Amino acid sequence: MTTKSIGTMMADEQARESILSRLSGYRYTHTLGCERAARQLAFRFGYDPERAGFAALLHDITKRLSKEEQLYLCEKYDIIPCDIELKEWKMLHGRTAAAIAAAEYGADAEICEAIACHTTGRANMTLLDKIIYLADYIEDTRDFEGVERARELARDDIDQALLYCFNSSLTDLIARNKLIHADTVAARNWIIDHPAAAAN
Repeated sequence: MTTKSIGTMMADEQARESILSRLSGYRYTHTLGCERAARQLAFRFGYDPERAGFAALLHDITKRLSKEEQLYLCEKYDIIPCDIELKEWKMLHGRTAAAIAAAEYGADAEICEAIACHTTGRANMTLLDKIIYLADYIEDTRDFEGVERARELARDDIDQALLYCFNSSLTDLIARNKLIHADTVAARNWIIDHPAAAAN
């Protein structure tokens, strides 16, 4: 059975072994935490936990790669980085992970899109997009100021939790004089304009 055919059956044990063998140290632990959180969020908000867990397992599969390796994958899979991604190249791991998820694990478009935008968010986020972004932020190995508040909000309202995450991330990026991806601004604005978004 090829890796790609395994992927079409979601994350069975062979697929899990293949994916997790590409991770180590904190990234391995974080990915398992993200998988747990994604499954919990999926169950809570009415999405398929198996699909959410599969996307979460794959979301950081290229995170460890160097800038040169990220750019090689961009060229291989016809990914065109924007100017900010070229300067803040670690952002590329979402898009390159999505390409690997499709090419090597048979992930479909919905799963790949959620993986691709898990670092920035985007306007018109699907429920799976929201689950993967939020799971990455609140998984149980995370320990930073504000994470408990994000977890608390995520128990009841996924949009309110996302808005809190976007606001916190943007505040942090501004404090560190970092470049901000246009998709993150668009994602925050969309959550506010969306009928189900939190009002504050």
